[in-house]
Formats: sequence, C-alpha cells, structure tokens
Amino acid sequence: MPKMEEAQRWGVAGKPAEERRTPGEQQERASKQPLRRNWRDLSGVTICIAVAVLCLGVCIVVFVRTSELQSRIVSLEQQRDAHLSAWMLSLEQVEPVILGRLDQILEEGSK
Repeated sequence: MPKMEEAQRWGVAGKPAEERRTPGEQQERASKQPLRRNWRDLSGVTICIAVAVLCLGVCIVVFVRTSELQSRIVSLEQQRDAHLSAWMLSLEQVEPVILGRLDQILEEGSK
C-alpha cells in the first residue's frame, strides 16, 4: 500500500504535471491563474479598445477631408459657371458686331 499512496502523492508517470501536484499546490496555482488570465484578457481588451478608437479617429479624419474636398469642388463649379456666363454675355454682345462686319464684307464683295 505505501507504493499506492506514494503514486497518488507524486502522480503516475505519464500524467501531466498539474495532476502530479499536491492538492495544496493545485489550489494555490489555481488561485494565481485567474489573475494571469484576467491580466491577459485586460490587455487584450485594452488593445481592442485602442484599435477601435484609432479606427474611429481615421474615419473622422477621412470624413473631414472628404467634406473639405466636396466644398472645394462646389466652389470650383460655381467659379466655372461664373466664367461661362461671362463668356456667354460677351458672345451675345459680340455677335451683332460680327454679323454687321460680315454684312459689310459681303456688300463690298458683291460690288
């Protein structure tokens, strides 16, 4: 029987180290293990939160830049429309002058 008690105390060969430990050691190790696991979980959660905040910041920067570009495009389109309308007014004013000169040239050519 002493061999059986010794086998129970020290564990049977081939079993993991956890099973070979005494009950007091197993309990002490189990009480420390959640702290390590919680620390790992906490650092993982912290990393996830940091990445989420970073992504949110990038999204905000992209949104601001996009809105700035859209406002610049609208401004350029308004300037282009103003230039086109100025050309249209000048073309409307020049058309009678060109037609008058064309009529004068045609009359001189027919004489």
